[in-house]
Amino acid sequence: MNRLKVLLGTTALVGAGLAATVPSPVSAATVSPGGALDLTLTGFMGFRAHGGDLSNARLNKNIADGLDFSNDTEVHVVARGRHDATGIEYGATVEFEADTNRTDNTDETWIFVRGTFGEFRFGDEDGAVDNSAVGGFTVAAGTGGIDGSIVDVIATGVVKPFNSGDNTKIRYYTPNFGGFSVGASYTPNAQGGDQLALKNVDPQDFFEGALVYNGEVGGVGILASVVGGYCRIENAADDDCYNYGGGAVVNLFGFRLGGGIFTQNFAGQEKDFFNVGVGAALGPVNLSVTYGQVLDSDDLVVNGNAVDEPMNLVVSADIALMPGLVLAGDVGYFDNDVDNGPNKGDDDGVQAVTRLRLAF
Repeated sequence: MNRLKVLLGTTALVGAGLAATVPSPVSAATVSPGGALDLTLTGFMGFRAHGGDLSNARLNKNIADGLDFSNDTEVHVVARGRHDATGIEYGATVEFEADTNRTDNTDETWIFVRGTFGEFRFGDEDGAVDNSAVGGFTVAAGTGGIDGSIVDVIATGVVKPFNSGDNTKIRYYTPNFGGFSVGASYTPNAQGGDQLALKNVDPQDFFEGALVYNGEVGGVGILASVVGGYCRIENAADDDCYNYGGGAVVNLFGFRLGGGIFTQNFAGQEKDFFNVGVGAALGPVNLSVTYGQVLDSDDLVVNGNAVDEPMNLVVSADIALMPGLVLAGDVGYFDNDVDNGPNKGDDDGVQAVTRLRLAF
């Protein structure tokens, strides 16, 4: 990192020397050389091996079920600074997608400003629902259990309600007051990045909120939240677009116990679902069991299949082999509970993933 700063500083000095010999337009803006912000280069590289009844899980017979390999790689550029006069912290994060088949060049890109007033983020970043939802998935080991890699995918999500994703938004969180904080976000449209919005792209005007508690009650550690969102739909006969729910995790006798329940309605496709999980550390190994299921669904159709109460059960483990190097794995059993469609009677099975991941 020091070498990076030296190179940047040297380049800036050389550039300044060249600029001194070339006349500049009077109206040209001046950008000072770097040095005001601390720059960090970080990220991760993950190699995965996976297989199982993947086509049944996704209700897509075109998906291969055999052993396959894949990568998951990101490089993050993190800029951080502090304004001495006011104590305000500020900076930006750019997360570059580095896998060879990715067509999007970045994942999340945002600027933040933080002080006694709380924290604002501006850019492509998770909204309040995705960022603050708590449930059984929160305690997962491995690649994340029902919210992890590969084995998390079944006919319909059983982890968090639909949300604004990484689409461009403004997000705000209050300071922590006695363990409580409040978050809110606004996403004008369902597109992200640097493009102008197209007309009538759903969802629109997505407002999300969260109330979070992170503290102790009677010596027991508790993380809990209530989240909800409301958006606008223009291109469907049913314009309902909302979600809400809540969950908690408690640390008790060396175990982490979590659960959550959520409701969502997107253009008339409504479902209620829950998830639970338990996690623990056995020496250097982290273990967990996580489970999610739809309780009730209304007109929920996936790839021509009418599904009723899909479920996903995942057993997970991980172990740190060396500093920054972690071996993780998940094995899941699912049942998409297809009432009618091309996958009826061929809608359940087992899938597994193993990941070797290096964080740097």
